[in-house]
Amino acid sequence: MQDKLIEFIKDEFLTDPDTEIDIDTKLISSGLIDSFSLVSLQAFIEKEFGKKIPAPRITAQTFDTIRQMVEIINQF
Repeated sequence: MQDKLIEFIKDEFLTDPDTEIDIDTKLISSGLIDSFSLVSLQAFIEKEFGKKIPAPRITAQTFDTIRQMVEIINQF
């Protein structure tokens, strides 16, 4: 799950394909991706993992790292 999320984020949102990210990289608070990307990320999670995360649970604070995303995804 972590690898698929990292691959999706790198392919869809990062302008430099050589940018390295891991499960604890700050994505939104560091400016690597913007909060508008959360809608695309939500759609990807639903399609790829079959998990429908309620919109109020997907915020810049709760989805700032891959680790946080995985924790929330596993709750549903």
